[in-house]
Amino acid sequence: MLTSFLPSLNSAVQSALIGDWTPLLKAAGTSGKEWADNAPCANYNSDLFFPEVEYPWSDPEQVRRDHGSALREPLSACAACPLSVSARCLVESLRHEDRYGIRAGLLASERPALLTAWKSRIDHEAVSAVLRGVPATITRLEREEVLSLLSADRSLNLDAAARGLAISGKYLSQLLRDHQQQLWNLTDPMHASTGGAINE
Repeated sequence: MLTSFLPSLNSAVQSALIGDWTPLLKAAGTSGKEWADNAPCANYNSDLFFPEVEYPWSDPEQVRRDHGSALREPLSACAACPLSVSARCLVESLRHEDRYGIRAGLLASERPALLTAWKSRIDHEAVSAVLRGVPATITRLEREEVLSLLSADRSLNLDAAARGLAISGKYLSQLLRDHQQQLWNLTDPMHASTGGAINE
């Protein structure tokens, strides 16, 4: 996927594609608050990283082959980027679902699989924080994971989880009832098709 001049980032991306986000997130987490100021591209016109010859639906191999000269300067800037900064650049592009432009040496057409994997990932640290009562920004999938864990383990503190989700305990109780009903509907299709009614 990545060119050979970014072997460390390439390895982290390959791990992410099979579900292990730890290397990429760990590298991105060391970039500091002013990470963008430490990127070589900070000294370039940003238009350079949005080539008109490349789109999310392009064939990346053909784009690199046919338009290599137009890509040389932005890709060289990416190649000179410190690993922590390029990892952060890539993670931020996934968080914001950026579909266009070159990010961390990856063309827009090289990122769809990674973006799909990102959308289906669960940040277990964020889930754990919510369960401890620490508010965290979580995705829909992560919220479902919180509800699944609360449903499966009655020893977990519902008040803490409500604080972590920034909702009331009453609303959390309703979400848990809905979650358990959905599970019941999945395991008992007849129950779901009758709307929960019992045929006498």
